[in-house]
Amino acid sequence: MEAEQMADLYQVTAKRGLFLRNAPIDGDVITSLAYNDVVERVGSSNHEDWWQIRASAGRNVETGFAHRGFLFAYDPKPKTRTFSFSNLEASFDRVRSFVGDFAESYSPQLLPILNDILTDYGINKNPKRFCHFMAQIGHESAHFTTLEENLWYSSSGLWRVFRKYFDSPEHAAQYARQPERIANRVYANRMGNGPEESGDGYRYRGRGFIQLTGRDNYRRIGQRIELDLEGDPDMIRRDVAVAVLVSADYWDSRNLNKAADVDDIEAVTRGVNGGYNGLEDRKTLLKRAKAIWG
Repeated sequence: MEAEQMADLYQVTAKRGLFLRNAPIDGDVITSLAYNDVVERVGSSNHEDWWQIRASAGRNVETGFAHRGFLFAYDPKPKTRTFSFSNLEASFDRVRSFVGDFAESYSPQLLPILNDILTDYGINKNPKRFCHFMAQIGHESAHFTTLEENLWYSSSGLWRVFRKYFDSPEHAAQYARQPERIANRVYANRMGNGPEESGDGYRYRGRGFIQLTGRDNYRRIGQRIELDLEGDPDMIRRDVAVAVLVSADYWDSRNLNKAADVDDIEAVTRGVNGGYNGLEDRKTLLKRAKAIWG
């Protein structure tokens, strides 16, 4: 860049990173800018607090929009941090070999975002952490086929999984195949949710790669990553980059890197699930992840 352009350089100050979007406020995420990344302001927008900026993303240069509140005038002495796949050590083909055909629903452009977020949380610091993380989010997202909890339970399924929330099999049958009623019943009066009639159970049902559930968790993780998940819980389902960020932050909040480092899948599963549901499938996915990434 020319010397006279230096005044247009800014540094990212958001500790958890900053999304570069294709339009102000709710545009699609182009990439994730890391803390201390340096970007160039190239214009404004029709929203006062959003600037058009240009940033390096691997070997590419991307132009998009970011909130100016997380950008600070750059001192040219520090060096610019750039994106790198060296820690992730996975091409889109390798991710696809683990995720399956549904990977096509996610663009290869998600990889820089995934890499940067996982680097920020230390999840891709070593293969054990990364493999455990991939196995857990693989199970929680039904092998990457959904970012929303499946609550389409039959009467027998409800009685088997959520028996303690119903008086009898006949009572459970009254809720069968009604996802909203089911969630409002089984998630009522816990995890920060109100009573059944409040609608909190369905509003704060499981979403994302790690199936974040309950009003308290939406509020807590939202505050940690500086996004209003409590006010807009569907943000996790709409935006795959947010889904990755939420999963990584929840993982971090449960200190699961420590359990992954000693290869303790039961401790990791308990931290994610609260129990051991689906443990055998999680073990199978972990074995597959290790075959790909070591």
